[in-house]
Amino acid sequence: MGMEFLAILAVCSMQKQFLEKVWEKIELLMNIWTFIRECPELLNSLDKKTESLEQKLDTLRSLEEDINTELESAKFLPHKKRKREVEVWLRNVQRKKIDIQSIKKEVGKGKHFLRPWLESHVEKNIKEVEELHEQGKFPQGLLLDAHHTSRDALLTTPLLGGISTKRIMKRIWECFTDVNVSRIGIYGVEGVGKTAILMHIHNQLIESTCPFYHVYWITVSQPLSIFKLQNDIAKEVGLDFLDEKDIRKRAAKLYKALKRRERTVLILDDVWKHFLPEEVGIPNKVNECKLILSTRSVDVCRKMNFCETIKVEPLSDEVAEKLFMEKLGLRKPLAPAIEEIAKLIIRQCGGLPIWIIEMAQRMREVDDISEWRNALTEAREFRRELND
Repeated sequence: MGMEFLAILAVCSMQKQFLEKVWEKIELLMNIWTFIRECPELLNSLDKKTESLEQKLDTLRSLEEDINTELESAKFLPHKKRKREVEVWLRNVQRKKIDIQSIKKEVGKGKHFLRPWLESHVEKNIKEVEELHEQGKFPQGLLLDAHHTSRDALLTTPLLGGISTKRIMKRIWECFTDVNVSRIGIYGVEGVGKTAILMHIHNQLIESTCPFYHVYWITVSQPLSIFKLQNDIAKEVGLDFLDEKDIRKRAAKLYKALKRRERTVLILDDVWKHFLPEEVGIPNKVNECKLILSTRSVDVCRKMNFCETIKVEPLSDEVAEKLFMEKLGLRKPLAPAIEEIAKLIIRQCGGLPIWIIEMAQRMREVDDISEWRNALTEAREFRRELND
């Protein structure tokens, strides 16, 4: 009897295990059925969120377009430049558009096992696009007041050369009032004083009541690079090229900016090589822009077809000696032998103010005749190199 009871219990246990396994299978099938039934809703959820992301991106694009339009119109306004935060925002919008384009490609591939990850990623980007849109409102405006460099006077020293320099200054000034002159070239050897003259002209232009509204000074880098020159001029006039690399497109933008300003003077100091102003973007008409430059070679002026060329001559012997003695700062008369060497040094400086001043300052308070002789030797070497 006991054995029969045990047998019955064993059979019941086996049936229970069988029923449990059957129920597990049924539950699994029910879960699969539930997933199949709800799968379209999951797919639709991702599609709806992707559509929502695209709509919000369209709104952001519209805001970006409006901001770019406003910046395009404002870049020709004097004393204004775009805020850095606006530039950062525009770059962030560009990056976000690229990110969303990648997400849309992944969604389009229809890989169901990636749907949960994609849906989470889409939700994250919806939030980021909304934040960018909010940031793009810029309640304080897109622009800052920019310091107008064309109104800053340059630090100058007294002009040398007496009557001849005054005559050059007068002639340059007359060119600015001549409606037929749009380009002026100032040429002469290195150290003769071209830059000093142009600095005084620059200051007279911005301080006078002459009809020139904008005066820009550019020291030209060597070797000459059209790209770099465009950058330097653009910086002065407040034009931002952003990522534009094409020289022709940059020239067109620069031309447009200078032309809209009207009555502009562009001063280019120390030009070694000729170039086409049009290639840079410099207007040619007198009522648009007057170009004045300094160069060591008259050939630069000729090849650039300048209307007026003015040569800066070295100082006369008399003026050169007066300048040397003034910068030497004598407290007592020079010994006759040293005075004779000093005159030879002045002659070797070739009437060039920069070298006369340098040599005089170097020999100040020097009484040793051997040092004066060494200075004369160096002056002769300098003169030989200059002639070469």
